[in-house]
Amino acid sequence: MTSQQKLSEKLYLTTKLAFGAGDMGPALTANILVFFLLPFLTNVAGLNPTLAGSVLFVGKVSDAINDPIIGMMSDRTSTKWGRRIPWIIFSAIPFGLIFFLQWIVPHFSDNSSLNNTLLFIYYLIIGIVFNIFYTAVNLPYQALTPELTQDYNERTSLNSFRFSFSIGASIFSLILAGIVFQIFQGSDQQKYIILGLICSIFAIIPLFWCPLIIRERGYQPLLNSNQKKIGGYLLLIISTILVIYGILNILAKNSEATFFGLIALALSLLLGTIAWSLITAKTESHLESRIITQIQDGNENHNLTFKQQLIIVFQNKAFLFVVGIYLCSWLAVQLTASILLFFVVNWMGLSEASFPKVAIAVQGTALIMLFIWQKISEKLDKKIVYFLGSTIWIMAQIGLFMVQPGQTFLLYFLAILAGVGVSVAYLIPWSMIPDVIDLDELKTGERREGIFYGFMVLLQKFGLAFGLFLVGIALDTSGFVKTVAGETPPIQPESALWAIRFVVAPLPAIILFLGIILAYFYPITREYHAKIRLELDQRKQS
Repeated sequence: MTSQQKLSEKLYLTTKLAFGAGDMGPALTANILVFFLLPFLTNVAGLNPTLAGSVLFVGKVSDAINDPIIGMMSDRTSTKWGRRIPWIIFSAIPFGLIFFLQWIVPHFSDNSSLNNTLLFIYYLIIGIVFNIFYTAVNLPYQALTPELTQDYNERTSLNSFRFSFSIGASIFSLILAGIVFQIFQGSDQQKYIILGLICSIFAIIPLFWCPLIIRERGYQPLLNSNQKKIGGYLLLIISTILVIYGILNILAKNSEATFFGLIALALSLLLGTIAWSLITAKTESHLESRIITQIQDGNENHNLTFKQQLIIVFQNKAFLFVVGIYLCSWLAVQLTASILLFFVVNWMGLSEASFPKVAIAVQGTALIMLFIWQKISEKLDKKIVYFLGSTIWIMAQIGLFMVQPGQTFLLYFLAILAGVGVSVAYLIPWSMIPDVIDLDELKTGERREGIFYGFMVLLQKFGLAFGLFLVGIALDTSGFVKTVAGETPPIQPESALWAIRFVVAPLPAIILFLGIILAYFYPITREYHAKIRLELDQRKQS
């Protein structure tokens, strides 16, 4: 393929929308799990915090392990529709179904001890299986990016659609949780079943939108042009029925009926957009002919043993600093997120319905600040941006430790302040990785993105698994009292309240301070990177 051909590989809006929507399901479910699974397992399912933390720990470890396995299997998949799309299609429904099964509390035995043991095994198995299907839809989806276009700018645009849908789905999930907790105040089990069911529906549907529109390069589409139009008109009919149902429920002027009416309208909007894209979709000409593309990190890297890959990774000191910075950032995020519901309810004395508002204050601010920090990073070194964001974040964490029950306005202010810092956890570490790969290329003469990105994700998941496991142990050893379904939340002992406050604030602050130290020693400045690029360009020209 010529350079001019590569530059002409533009994508239609319908393709970008369908691709971006493919990340809605993984983002929505991941956000609900990180905020609500630990409180659900302890307060609703009745597991002690150590066992609940173990469920999260094993789930994360299994997720880390299955990444390379499913990645290799999808690389070797061969069908007339391509290598990635069949994985998404066949895994979408099990992915949503298993997610829903995490929010039910089966009764196995009248013996309390035996029942708790069997519940622990149940959630352990569900967690492992869910993470398998999560990877089965998400990893092949991510691998579609380089196959859809070779155009540098189009890839950037494609990912901007993806992260817009991703963050939007996360915020939608928190708004939904807040409404569910506000309206359905009777049974805790009922709240989570309704939340899990609706989230499963909104997670599954976009996973079909993506492969129904998108065509892998050189392979057959799932639907031809005529079939897409027929499918689109059928979805329009369903969408219209949902609009009528939604309006009738809203007119009933009953809170629960109004809620389901609004859900029907939201679902109608989603299906209507999919219908429009199916009716108007066109296939890009460059996807109709099969072209074998070379992966930049070279085929020789696929033959390296795990030990050889470890040597490559640990010989690159800049990469180790980036991994450390990333682990500190995301461990702080995950620790705060996993304990925040306990902090809002048990320490601040607010209702469960108030918790999503606090989480939205964090994530909504982070979404806005992404664009601001990106502009600032064009002027300053990435490590300086990380210093600034993390310092603000640490101030917010210290404030959370000091805030007292009744100081609700201060709580929301600190949540917004934390969001200003949280955004650097999204932006900076991932923007450092390409610089590290450039340095590695300068030293070795090879491009090895696959190895570095692979170990980045692997180490991240193991680190987070360990952190979440510690949260469960901290709650258990501090004397945390589980909430009994249908009863008023118990008054927690001082030791449990102190543990909740410590995990939500000082512990993440300490971890963030370690990240700042690592960022200080991170060797690649703006000037150094310019020198690296100059030497690489000179080498290529010669």
